[in-house]
Amino acid sequence: MTSQPHTVSPEQPKAVAGPDAVADPRPAPDRDFFPPPRELWGNLNGWTYPAVFLVAVLATFLLAQAALALDAGQPLQPAIHIAAAAWVASYLPMLSATSRGRSRIRIERARFANEQDTLVIRRSLGYEVALVICFLGLATVCAIFGIGTWTGTLTLNPHPPIPPWVALTAAGLVLLYLCVYARRPEIRRLVLTPMHIVLPTKTSVANMVSWTSIEQIEVVSRNNSKGTIRISRPGRKPGRRVTKRIHAEKLSIGSAATYWLIRFYHENPDLRVELADERAAERLRTYAVVPEAG
Repeated sequence: MTSQPHTVSPEQPKAVAGPDAVADPRPAPDRDFFPPPRELWGNLNGWTYPAVFLVAVLATFLLAQAALALDAGQPLQPAIHIAAAAWVASYLPMLSATSRGRSRIRIERARFANEQDTLVIRRSLGYEVALVICFLGLATVCAIFGIGTWTGTLTLNPHPPIPPWVALTAAGLVLLYLCVYARRPEIRRLVLTPMHIVLPTKTSVANMVSWTSIEQIEVVSRNNSKGTIRISRPGRKPGRRVTKRIHAEKLSIGSAATYWLIRFYHENPDLRVELADERAAERLRTYAVVPEAG
């Protein structure tokens, strides 16, 4: 007896017979990227190029100021310019990662996996590294300015009218937030479970939305759109709606994949059980969350 050839890779989990069995993800469509929704057509990169140019010019200017300050006899003067240049330059990879997140990205660049019966999607690695450098650079600038002004070992021209204690307090707050950011992974990732979605936030407070409460999923449509995904659900008062936003361009799978992924499992509630195992990751890996006619 000869067996029929398989079209699914060996790593694909086999379908289990039974009342709760769910069909395996359909074969991968003939595409190698997630097509942007119509709302993002033509609005992807209009502001990126001038922003990159201005950031590069400012970082170069600060490095030149640091070189000129080497003979000033004040060690803190070139140090604060170098720290400021690192802070400004950190926006270059963040702008680049954000721009790619609004464009046609390929799935092999993405960072996602099934963890503890959930589908976890992380931010772009380049964006996260640059953001940490941004926090450290800003904290260093504030600390050097506060210490130098307090001890009288730093002279800037022009000198910002900022008291030393304000700068030192700002440095402490930035470092505190950086510690919270490092210890609370929910700030920087999107989590999908069979019951709800946990949205990334700027604080450690969880931002959870139930699948059954979602009424509408859309992409922000305006000039130079960032690729933000809006999820609407009913408010506590009749006739009111609550809107949650996902800055999906910062995620490693990008805005288009985030939109199609959430829309797919919202429109197919019987397939949400896939989010508890590897099937959702495989479906995302094979671009199978995009409608066939999309």
